[in-house]
Amino acid sequence: MKRHYGMFLLALGVVALLLVSTVAYTVDFTEFALIKTFGRTTARIDGREQAGLKVKWPWPIQRLVRYDARTAVFEDTANEVATSDKQNLLVTMYCAWRIADADRFNRTIITTASAQERLRDLLRSAKKDVVGRHRMEDLINTDPAKMQIPAIEEEVLAAVRSPAKETYGVEIVRVGIKSLGLPKEVTAVVIEAMKEERQRDVRKFEAAGEAQATAIRERAKAAGGQIVAFANRKAAEIRSEGDRAAATYYKEFARNERFSMFLRSLESLRAELASKTVILLDGSELPAAEFFRTGPSLKRFEGVPGEGKPK
Repeated sequence: MKRHYGMFLLALGVVALLLVSTVAYTVDFTEFALIKTFGRTTARIDGREQAGLKVKWPWPIQRLVRYDARTAVFEDTANEVATSDKQNLLVTMYCAWRIADADRFNRTIITTASAQERLRDLLRSAKKDVVGRHRMEDLINTDPAKMQIPAIEEEVLAAVRSPAKETYGVEIVRVGIKSLGLPKEVTAVVIEAMKEERQRDVRKFEAAGEAQATAIRERAKAAGGQIVAFANRKAAEIRSEGDRAAATYYKEFARNERFSMFLRSLESLRAELASKTVILLDGSELPAAEFFRTGPSLKRFEGVPGEGKPK
């Protein structure tokens, strides 16, 4: 009997736990909760103000639906948009959003994945309309003061905020432009234009450099001419001075011409023998030269003490 009583208590405890799990629930401070009674929303719980333990009737009488109350972010894919001056741009935007009315969100969208798809369509439509009212220079410009990207973002936000809240119960917190680009065919044209612009700059710099080089060469040529002229004048002065100095020696040489010629011959010979020089002497014409080839040719006399026969 006691054993059956213990099993009964255990079963009763399990049933109680199951019953509690079906009627009790908790709401976190980052959540929205809806209590739907036979499909109709009968309670709305904002976790930021009403977080904690709650109770409800078990299913199928009441059903609990939870939504994340935090801000979510998604990015739109880059798509081509035409500006008011007929220029095409690839514009990528992002959107930060959160659930403002959980009941309306549940009735129109139900899931966050579906919400992002609908908000993306809404954002693309607004982006096309707003960018179409602006010129390309409002988005892309070398002068930051002329760019109106913050104003364009505010216009897109104003265009999507009201319909998102009224239709889907969603609050659009912020929208922004993530990136800007040019279509492939436009990019090629822009690159060619940039190349031509750079080539014009190259030609301009080359012309300026050639002009400077020509001026430098002309100055160098003029300076060189002046230096050569100065050197020629200086050389003429030195020659004149040498001629005047030589004239005094010419008077001395004129007194004895043969002696002067002899001195000049010695100077010439000294200059010629300064390097390695070979002199060939003919012994038949110059007897003294034969002595260096054959040696002494006198015979020694017999009977003279200390002398032998001639060799």
